Amino acid sequence: MTLRRQLLFVSLCLLALPWAGCQYVKEMETVLRQNQQQLLRSAAPPIAQLITPTIQSSPSATAVDNNILYASFRDNPIALDGYEDEWSRFPAIDMLSDNSSKGYFKLAVNQHNLLLIIHIDDNDIRYHHPNSPSPIYNDHLRIVTGTGSDQRTIALYTSGQGAVQAAQLDKQKTRQYWSQLPSSQRIHGYWLEVENGYNVELSIPLSLIQNNVEISSFNTTPSSTKQRANQALTSSHKSLLYPIKELTQQLQPFRQSPWDIAIINSQGWVISPQNPQSSTSPAGSSEGKYETNNSLWKNALSHIYRYILEDVISSDSVTYWPLQQSNPSLAKQHININALTINQGQWYQIDRSQRSILSVNQPIYDRDNQKILAYVVLTQSNEALLTSTNNALLRVVNLSIGTAAFSAFILLGFASILSFRIRALRNKTEQAVSQDGKISTYTPSQTKDEIGDLSRSYGALLNRVNDYNQYLETLSGKLAHELRTPLTISKSSLEMLKMVDPQDTEKQQRYFARAEMGLERLRHLLNAMSEASRVEQSIQHSELHEVDLRELLDHMCQAYQDTYPNHQFEFQHDEGVTPKHTTLNANPELLAQMLDKLVDNATGFAPRQSTITFVLTHSPQVLHLRVKNKGPLLPESMQQQLFDSMVSIRQEKSDTPHLGLGLYIVKLIVQHHRGTLYAHNTTDNEGVEFCIELQTD
Repeated sequence: MTLRRQLLFVSLCLLALPWAGCQYVKEMETVLRQNQQQLLRSAAPPIAQLITPTIQSSPSATAVDNNILYASFRDNPIALDGYEDEWSRFPAIDMLSDNSSKGYFKLAVNQHNLLLIIHIDDNDIRYHHPNSPSPIYNDHLRIVTGTGSDQRTIALYTSGQGAVQAAQLDKQKTRQYWSQLPSSQRIHGYWLEVENGYNVELSIPLSLIQNNVEISSFNTTPSSTKQRANQALTSSHKSLLYPIKELTQQLQPFRQSPWDIAIINSQGWVISPQNPQSSTSPAGSSEGKYETNNSLWKNALSHIYRYILEDVISSDSVTYWPLQQSNPSLAKQHININALTINQGQWYQIDRSQRSILSVNQPIYDRDNQKILAYVVLTQSNEALLTSTNNALLRVVNLSIGTAAFSAFILLGFASILSFRIRALRNKTEQAVSQDGKISTYTPSQTKDEIGDLSRSYGALLNRVNDYNQYLETLSGKLAHELRTPLTISKSSLEMLKMVDPQDTEKQQRYFARAEMGLERLRHLLNAMSEASRVEQSIQHSELHEVDLRELLDHMCQAYQDTYPNHQFEFQHDEGVTPKHTTLNANPELLAQMLDKLVDNATGFAPRQSTITFVLTHSPQVLHLRVKNKGPLLPESMQQQLFDSMVSIRQEKSDTPHLGLGLYIVKLIVQHHRGTLYAHNTTDNEGVEFCIELQTD
């Protein structure tokens, strides 16, 4: 099967991209849910730590009275007009009566005031007469706050429908009288007549209100216009509980987050001001955000994805949300705190819809760390998550289909280009080698990729094969020449020996000496040919120990100066180098043999009285040895094959045969010591430099 068809079949795998995209979005939603859980779990303790001093010092958190009058927080401004339109979401509290009178009130707080709307059933309203000495002789309301000596009674009355007047009961030893409140504690309100009675809407400064509050209505009858009004309704004396206004500033940095933050005391009352952002988005108000009908395609994908994801939001494993409101901070009634705190980091499902809520809580203890005063409850809806995943699913599917088609086309074109280049490389390589094994000119590709690297590797391989072929072509001539000369000398000497007079011993000795010289040269050739194998065997059995290469080179240079008087030897090394830097694990005999071969090679090419230089330098964990000599330059084509067996580039004849085994032995020794070896012409093109790198570790 061709490469083009193979890649075409591979491109069919791209059809799995839409399925993989759905799986990815599914995993993304799961991860986002886990991240939300982790984020809320990590955010709750710092919030609790920040507000703990405020909670511990607040009566709203430390109160244990079960007779609670709870005022939820109201951030929106209120118009004091007596109408109940703005109070529709606040629970009504019935007032107690000993007769058939009925009444109720609703209350809330803002940053500075207690807000009240009180409704009293009264078909005969008796207003305060301006000339009356006291408000107690007409219909009025009383608010009693505080206990004991701190108890304060405030009467609320009016001379007609409109603004409310307020008076405070002052108690002295001899009498009681009603006085107007100071302007700093002024109560604002409005008295409005309604169909079956009247409404009184009030704004009372919190500085007037203490922990306990009792609201009562007093009614006068036609027969008692000159008598005090009788108490008709009362709320009973209850402990007033409302959100801690100091928490508004403390929680403000966290209000920018998408969480709902509620501080709920141990009795189940919200004691934190509500989040203004949360107040605009009650539960169920945005349920249709993620089900827009902008396109049939998007809705179909959304339902398919929800079907795939049903194991993530399974009705069998998810607990239903225990509250009527999705944001606990908006709760205006008592909350079953145990239902929220029984599970930590729990996802709750709202009814049987796709919407769910994450809830995390963190307890706040008293100063003795024994009793739980309140809980920090963080909740977050998954509405934004659903919108993100649905939009992501639509983009993933559309992009997957388009990408699959486009990628298949690109892969097919790329496969065609690769096939063409590989066929061209094959044809070019085949044409580079003729039928008789001759290597013709081969120009490698310069493309910077794997096929280009393969082409250049083929080029280097063909060049090496060509060099080796040329070496083999000349090898027989070299061997014949080296062997013919000693054989000719020995043969001619023996023939001349036959012709010499037996009595002429001088000539006999001369011809014997020439014959022995020829045999000695022949023996030397045979020994040189077997020397490489002996070196390999000796390397295998050699032992390594610490050797100071600088000291070894110093001794060897002095010995070479005596052995080769026609050349000068110089040893250079770094100043201040200690034996620690030049010591390595090696075999000194093998290193000496390596240096002998390098010097023998250098003296064979260097002119008489020229200098052969040894240079030793070091870098971290590596020793660098260079041997330089003047003389003929290395042919460019032989620099890679110079260290191969039976390679020699000597042009001049000498009495000592050279088969090119010396540098091959050097290569074996260097490789045994885990080193590298290469040779090149010097930068001034006056000679050759051999470089050896040896590891010191």
